[in-house]
Amino acid sequence: MSDQGFAMGDAERRLANVIRFATVTEVDAGAARAKVTFGGETESHWLQFSVGRAGGARIWSPPTVGEQVLVLSPSGDTGQGVIIGSLPSNSNPSPSSDGGAMVLKLGPVVITITAGGIQAVVSGVTLTLTGAGLNVDGGQVTHNGTNIGDTHQHPESIGSITGPPQ
Repeated sequence: MSDQGFAMGDAERRLANVIRFATVTEVDAGAARAKVTFGGETESHWLQFSVGRAGGARIWSPPTVGEQVLVLSPSGDTGQGVIIGSLPSNSNPSPSSDGGAMVLKLGPVVITITAGGIQAVVSGVTLTLTGAGLNVDGGQVTHNGTNIGDTHQHPESIGSITGPPQ
């Protein structure tokens, strides 16, 4: 193969490696890095992963093993790649099909923000905040350890105790 043919082949390989799909195989969250596979049995070196924000406002959400990601590799050198984002997949589908919602899901916790308000669901307890107010379904509501939910009672002005809220 001529030097020119080798250079062309190398340039084509590097161009094909500039942006690659990969799957996370290992995560070191403390160092903000992960290893990935581009398919097959090989694994990359440790690659830094991007975060939503890293300045005065910070968003921390490291990738997880099995997550499909995009790797940007300057000059097509995957050894110097950076994980720049994630993609939904069959094993990690989107948490919503609502194009007007921002959804954060972590295990059983789901927080949904829409133009109408905010809803947080945690193990069967739902908090909904809208312009009409705050609604709590399930669980109990306490303030400094005191029940202020639907079963609390108040003393009456004549010294006896009222029934729970109606």
